Amino acid sequence: MAVVKANGYGHGAYQVALTALDCGVQRLGVALVEEALELRDKGIMVPIHLLSEPPWDSEEELLRYHLIPTIYTYEVAKRISDYFWLENRICPVHVKIDTGMHRVGVDPEEAEELILKIMGLPGLKIEGLMTHFAVADDPSNPYTMDQFKTFCRIIDALKRRKISFQLNHCANSAATINFKETHLDMVRLGITLYGLNPSPQTVARSLKPALSLKARVSFVKELEEGERISYGLTYRTDRKSFIATIPIGYGDGYSWLLSNRASVLIKGKRAPVVGRVTMDQIMVDVTDIEEVKVGAETVLIGHQGKESISTDELAELIGTINYEIVCMIGQRVPRVYVSSELQT
Repeated sequence: MAVVKANGYGHGAYQVALTALDCGVQRLGVALVEEALELRDKGIMVPIHLLSEPPWDSEEELLRYHLIPTIYTYEVAKRISDYFWLENRICPVHVKIDTGMHRVGVDPEEAEELILKIMGLPGLKIEGLMTHFAVADDPSNPYTMDQFKTFCRIIDALKRRKISFQLNHCANSAATINFKETHLDMVRLGITLYGLNPSPQTVARSLKPALSLKARVSFVKELEEGERISYGLTYRTDRKSFIATIPIGYGDGYSWLLSNRASVLIKGKRAPVVGRVTMDQIMVDVTDIEEVKVGAETVLIGHQGKESISTDELAELIGTINYEIVCMIGQRVPRVYVSSELQT
């Protein structure tokens, strides 16, 4: 399963889905009904999983767009079953078991009972069971295997009743790398699908980031020593300086917390962000870069020459994770895809 929620982790859900399907992926995962509908409206017809229980009054969309919901309460299961049964249809579902993440899912002690009750509902068919690992990005932590054993115990208990399902799955990106025994019938690739490592403890050296974030210099100003820059006047030039303005800001997902911390790449060299990041623009010091002119390519994430700026670098600067860095990239930032077939 290719997980393309949150606009494909900021990369563009539709284009990522097309590429994943072209590479042999058979199913997609999203968080919201609206995300699934967007893919359906653009012609994506493979199975699409909703990775949480669907909201009330979404039964019509589940039916019309052939979506596969995740279930972990009987109330939601019955509501969906009643709707589908009236329409003389059956909805495939996956039952989520909380083996230790403690976010959503049925408790292991109650899982078998819930599964049997759902099997008795005429409008549903359980296609698979699932769980989610909390610390699979740390291969030294035994908690993941404890979760996996709990999940397998439930599967085995059902098998003793001669009950089995088509797709049992639990491996996220980190588990896919670190715990091959957890792969079962399907893995759910999220962050690694985009060429990013799940954590510093889980590094697949073959991964190559799919995304670069670029802009172009829109203005260059010469300032004397002692001049101050941007809101709050938090930066003061300590020499005669050339300051370039780049048309990207926190309104585009370039975090305000990167103010006076981050750098960008221009002509293969680092230019520090000076002053506060504003909604639409940032300023960078290009004094030490020769002849920077309007239109010069600026790399905020990615490679230029021998230099690079990674999502991990930006994440460390502001105390977050690479997932958030890419997910923050806003809708108004144009996505340009390398393959001509994916240009939008």
